[in-house]
Amino acid sequence: MSKVSTKNRIRRNRILRALLEHGELSLTDLARITGMGIPMVSGIVASEKNGRFIRTREEKTADRAGRPPILARLNGTSGFVIGIDIGHLNANLVVLNLAQEVVAFVTHPSPPLREERRVVEWIRAEVNGIVAENSLRMDRLLGVGVSIPGIVRGREGIGETYLHFGGTPVREILHDMLDKPVHVEHDAKAMALGELWFGAARRKTNALCLNIGWGLGLGIILDGRLFYGRDGYAGEFGHIETIPDGQLCYCGRKGCLETVASGQAIGAAARERVRNGATSKITARTNGRVEAIDAQMVVELANSGDQFCIEILDQAGRYLGEGLASLITLFNPEVIVLGGRVSGAGNFILNPVRTTAVQHSLVQLSRGVEFLISPLGAKAGSLGVAMLAARDLFEVEHLNPSAFV
Repeated sequence: MSKVSTKNRIRRNRILRALLEHGELSLTDLARITGMGIPMVSGIVASEKNGRFIRTREEKTADRAGRPPILARLNGTSGFVIGIDIGHLNANLVVLNLAQEVVAFVTHPSPPLREERRVVEWIRAEVNGIVAENSLRMDRLLGVGVSIPGIVRGREGIGETYLHFGGTPVREILHDMLDKPVHVEHDAKAMALGELWFGAARRKTNALCLNIGWGLGLGIILDGRLFYGRDGYAGEFGHIETIPDGQLCYCGRKGCLETVASGQAIGAAARERVRNGATSKITARTNGRVEAIDAQMVVELANSGDQFCIEILDQAGRYLGEGLASLITLFNPEVIVLGGRVSGAGNFILNPVRTTAVQHSLVQLSRGVEFLISPLGAKAGSLGVAMLAARDLFEVEHLNPSAFV
């Protein structure tokens, strides 16, 4: 690629990414966001508006003299991306067009994550299925984002805990299988990105997004960007030691926060109490089969007023609050967002988290922090990886923009 064509591509992609991330913009706003002059922005938009991605319109204002300003936006019909958020129990799939409109959203049972080949075949079948079911054109599918739990090196597309394939990036395997660009991300980071672009962290600069599902993960937003750490592993909040010499965690260490405050821990605590003689509506729900008790039942029955389940969630929330108090001290966030399956308990999990976190952190740091339940619910992770796939379409970093612009 010549230097001139590289320059043009960088400038075009900067404009397209700005429209993707901010929605409809005036040419003046596009110039401010991209750092380019208005004549250059106007020229690129004019050359692109008859193409595939950009549409323009005049802003109609009755009290404005002169020519109305031109507004540019991405053409939603020009293409779409698919985001797939795979958990231990369920997988959520979203189809998102380039106008950031949700075309379709479905939830299906997850394939067994330890069965690598079965998982990638399932992904291919789900992609083909959701495209066909919504009468979409496969040639308009521009990319696929996939989020998975465990240890993930998202920037390299490698799953360490699941979908490891002997070190071969699962991103490459899926790219070859789907013949589409693929982005792979950690589930908690995907949730954080969903909240940043669509949810409770939108327009926030510093946020902590806690994914309380089967496990426990954290997505960290610093200065408006997802924080990865050196190797991409930042956010393993669930593996902070909470109880010295406590329960054995699946990671091989004892006393991790995940052993007392995750979805699996909540289910285990409820089962243990029932075995020890506690009474609750939950025993009737399972016809006395203690092994069938899980976190989802605890959440549902807490919301119906069952005191036993409320107490289980209160205990888990207090453990979470203690851990978050340290993070408030370290990161000074604007907002802490609770997402994942357990967040469906609403105030029964939010209140003990907030009360304990504030109690155990410096008043100067905690007094301005918002504690919120995710408004996106199950959609957060799939929306996050869908947007990652969309942003990759218009990325400029690998082109070394500082050398050309």
